[in-house]
Amino acid sequence: MSFSALFSIGLSGLTAFANGLEAVSSNIANSQTNGYKRVRTQFVDLIPSDAPSLGAAVGTGVIGTGVASISRQMIGEQGAVTRTDTPTNIAVAGDGFFVVTQDPAATGQSTKLFTRAGDFTPDALGNLRNAGGYYLQGAAVGGGGRAGFGGLQSLETVNINRTPAGADPATLGALASIAVDQDGVVRATYASGQSFDLFRIPLALFVNPEGLAEAERTAFRNTALSGDARIAGARTGSAGSIEGAALEISTVDIGQEFSTLISTQRAYSTASRVISTADELWRTLVQTAA
Repeated sequence: MSFSALFSIGLSGLTAFANGLEAVSSNIANSQTNGYKRVRTQFVDLIPSDAPSLGAAVGTGVIGTGVASISRQMIGEQGAVTRTDTPTNIAVAGDGFFVVTQDPAATGQSTKLFTRAGDFTPDALGNLRNAGGYYLQGAAVGGGGRAGFGGLQSLETVNINRTPAGADPATLGALASIAVDQDGVVRATYASGQSFDLFRIPLALFVNPEGLAEAERTAFRNTALSGDARIAGARTGSAGSIEGAALEISTVDIGQEFSTLISTQRAYSTASRVISTADELWRTLVQTAA
């Protein structure tokens, strides 16, 4: 093995373990972020290009050319659900994602993103918005108390100030309370004592949720790997249930992350020592040759 190979292997270690430290740091920083999914880093051996092909026996003396890191977000993991005092906070227990958009007036399918962060509260206009700035999408309940899911393009921003279908605004009185049931139905109760269903919150399901791409602020967008979103009502088919006045917390185990941080930091230090040793050997060779 040449000196350049020693430097290359050491550098690959520094790069891979630096990526691992970055993932751990992100996990620790988001240990209290609602709906956050931890990032796991895996390390793989790099095989030289002149090594035997797959299926052939690898004989002794074949030395790898370093290490590479692969980080991926564990999107499919279920976080613990904790209760809150805010009735518009919602959590998914099981499979599915909330459909959200950055613009409350947006209607196009391409504007829709997906999240598990259900810390929704009403803004000044009554639109339900989470801490990441995303607006919750749902199907408005029409006459007869029905809400149909016609696809992503049929959804609209959930607004608790919406006048219920078939109700007389003059007799309702002020909005007294809001509740969300396990089927995702947003129900409003008014000062008059009347209750009406305003919206039904759907869940987006994917053939491969691990194939979703991270957008920003705990939201995801679909890709060719995840497949297109399939809209379903909560507790129908494989869709999970929706818990009102609840939040799904981060999937980060802070104890495990600190353990990973220590082991990865040691590996990083060892990789830097490989480079230092290679440099010392090179200097010795140069001095001897001189």
